[in-house]
Amino acid sequence: MVGVGKKNFGPCSIVNCVYENISFRLITELAYQKCCENNMLEMYPYLEVGKQLCHSHYCSIVEPNRGQYKRKRIKNQECSRESSRKRVNHIEETREGALINDPTFASNVKTLTSVLYNKQRRESSNLELDPTQFQHMIEEANPELKGFFPLMVNTIIPRDRSAHNKLEAKKSIVALCYIIAGLRNKFVNQFKIEVGLYLAASGATWEAIDTMSSLGFSACGKTVADFQKKIQTNHTLKIENHFSEKGNCLHIYNVDDYHAIHEKRRPDTVSTSVAKHFTTCVAKPVVECLAVPLTFNGISIHNPNNIEAPRICWYLLNKYTGIFDVSYTNLQEHQGINTFDRIELLTVHIYDDAIAERKEERSMNGLQLIGLKEQNLHSMQDYLKALQIILAINKKTKHLENQVAPIVADWPGQLFIRKALTHLHMSGLQSAIPQEIKSFIPMLGPLHLSLNSREHVMIIYYSFFEQMFHFVFGERKKLAKKPKPWRINLLLELARSGWLKIKNKIMQKFDSTCKDVEYRTAIDLLDNLIPATLDVYAILFRSGSFEKYVETVFRIWTFALRWKRKNYNKAPLVFLSDLFYWQDTHHPFADAIEKYLSCFNDYYVENAHSRIRANTSSNATVENIIKQAYVIGKYQYVIIVKFKINMFFFNNK
Repeated sequence: MVGVGKKNFGPCSIVNCVYENISFRLITELAYQKCCENNMLEMYPYLEVGKQLCHSHYCSIVEPNRGQYKRKRIKNQECSRESSRKRVNHIEETREGALINDPTFASNVKTLTSVLYNKQRRESSNLELDPTQFQHMIEEANPELKGFFPLMVNTIIPRDRSAHNKLEAKKSIVALCYIIAGLRNKFVNQFKIEVGLYLAASGATWEAIDTMSSLGFSACGKTVADFQKKIQTNHTLKIENHFSEKGNCLHIYNVDDYHAIHEKRRPDTVSTSVAKHFTTCVAKPVVECLAVPLTFNGISIHNPNNIEAPRICWYLLNKYTGIFDVSYTNLQEHQGINTFDRIELLTVHIYDDAIAERKEERSMNGLQLIGLKEQNLHSMQDYLKALQIILAINKKTKHLENQVAPIVADWPGQLFIRKALTHLHMSGLQSAIPQEIKSFIPMLGPLHLSLNSREHVMIIYYSFFEQMFHFVFGERKKLAKKPKPWRINLLLELARSGWLKIKNKIMQKFDSTCKDVEYRTAIDLLDNLIPATLDVYAILFRSGSFEKYVETVFRIWTFALRWKRKNYNKAPLVFLSDLFYWQDTHHPFADAIEKYLSCFNDYYVENAHSRIRANTSSNATVENIIKQAYVIGKYQYVIIVKFKINMFFFNNK
């Protein structure tokens, strides 16, 4: 197909046209009409229909307004958008000003969000879940919020509810306030993170946590996981900072094993129960007591003769002669000692943090979870590995240099740590055992002493307690051969209370010279063994009655010796030998024990284990258990915030 050739070859009709090598356009009737409309013929009167123009002159003469309409339309649209933007900004400014000056619900929510944001992000404050304290906190932070919380309470809670239900509902409203603030500002997520941590601790899947996040009740699974990882990463630094700041005060250490067992330890036909074994190390500062030097006036804290039988015998003959010939009940006077509630005494071996206890001697305030690692504690080498958790911190902080670090532990802890110290003392510098363990002093755990002595009484006199159990609870009830601690405590307390009611009549009926074996055995059990084992920890130790506590420890050793118990016929003697050595050499550690007796407790690690077990699920992995332990360590021991928060949909108090 042949193309159409060019028709316009010029020249341009404009006088003195300088454009070359360009195309030409024909002036048509329509083009001529456009020139007339645009008044271009006044400038170029010689233009006529049929003449030609170069492309440049054609555009400038015939089409001078080409594209202007489009540019004008775009410009008008831009002006319109700018005008709309200004109107929106003006409306927002007017609205914000109205919200600031108008004490409406919307303005209060905005102010509440700002207050909670500052509390979390700038002041790093803890969650406040108590309704009264929460109201005081927000009103003190911004007086505009006065009356806001009562308004929420009156709006949500019906007036006909009981006082108890109203109080519980107020706790839910506190949670609701945090959730509303979190919906308005995603960075006010402290409460949501707590909920997410609780869900993770309860064994909820990440999908479940993400679902709760979509509903606005929780942080998302990734945020929760990142938060746990951050706490675990920063844990060592936190512990180092603690010892750098408080390394000059005495710290009481606990080292114990933890078993992650949530189910009955009985295999079925499909699978067996598998327990995860951990080593836990915690430290409790005694803020009022300065650190005790390892060597004082040239006298070491360690007895060069290890355990001295002659020293114990001297004290037994010269200080405690005749004391053990008298029953414990006749010797003790409890008028100035027993200020403890009876229910509290019965729950002394229940370590759940929901149990109300005396705050001074069992307070977890300031407790530091130094470390938790997967490991057994069955040998001296195992305990040396466990002590490395503390020594690793000491390499940077140097808080153990020439200072005593008492480790209150159960019998294996005392035995193997003392073995390591003995090997180090005998081998000297040639020993493979690190020299730094000289700072550690293994000590008798009063909680374990009480627990084991009570169990021994129950086992030795099982037939007596079985008859009493059936008499009280019925013949069909069964008493286990080794009952749980709370049941042992109950039976011992029932026996003592009943004995105190009939004691005078029995003693009058049977003269003190009665030598009948059964009678003397029953009197020894009711008037000596039971009250001594009940009081040694629950009353004497916790009240700080040092002399009576030491005397009762000596008395309990006589029980273990009589029953030929394998471990606790030695453990009290080790403690007494060390104590008498420190007293005779006037070492300041003896004064520290006497003055701060209730602080030398092994309750702390047991409570830590109870909290870890309560906040981990049965299917938790080793890594998750360790992460959760550090989360609990931060939120329960450092800032004393209950991890099981009162969410408005989980409020079960």
